[in-house]
Amino acid sequence: YKGQFKTADGHWCYPLTIMDHASRYLLAVHVYDSPNYEDAKRSFEQVFRQYGLPERIRSDNGPPFATTGVAGLSRLAIWWIRLGIRPERIRKGHPEENGRHERMHRSLKSAVKQGNTFMTMEEQQRWFSDYREEFNYERPHEALAGATPGTVWHPSKRQWDGRVPDYAYPSGGTVYRVKSRGTLYMGKKGTVFLSEALTDEYIMLEEQDDGLEAIIFNGITLAYYDRKSRSIIRID
Repeated sequence: YKGQFKTADGHWCYPLTIMDHASRYLLAVHVYDSPNYEDAKRSFEQVFRQYGLPERIRSDNGPPFATTGVAGLSRLAIWWIRLGIRPERIRKGHPEENGRHERMHRSLKSAVKQGNTFMTMEEQQRWFSDYREEFNYERPHEALAGATPGTVWHPSKRQWDGRVPDYAYPSGGTVYRVKSRGTLYMGKKGTVFLSEALTDEYIMLEEQDDGLEAIIFNGITLAYYDRKSRSIIRID
């Protein structure tokens, strides 16, 4: 999110921005009245249907992108993983790790401050849509040797039909269903909390050589379970 501001009628506006890291192509600027899972998911659904699926999505550590649970997983991140997208978060307090996006935000914020706040959210959205068109096709970028993002960007080859594919865990591990409130019951092995975002999802525990078991969700290792101390070792 770019950062909230008030429209001319006094309502808070939270612009959600989605940009391609390589080309700087601004895929979306959508205005909402709060940063929440439902609205963010709707924006990403629209972008995925139109432009295809990326390999990774980099974000900060705020909601709805991250939580304090294992691996920082949120409902949005769980959905991305199920689509075959790996969430990638910058370190807390290090916005420079997403410098290209922050640079775009500075330009966008500066433009908003130059008298471009409007009476309604609908008017504000129309202005952001026009700004996105200008940003992508009229503004040359020094990092692109003077080209515009629209001339170097290409859509993803991973087209999306709107379905979430099923995932089949390989043999070699034990599959568990995460219970209510993100709790994992493993019989004699013990009970641990993972993340409420994982409630009703299936994870696999795969034994390692050092007394640990990898906690794996859809092919991604989230953390490790220490059989001796019956505790979670976070890797995030």
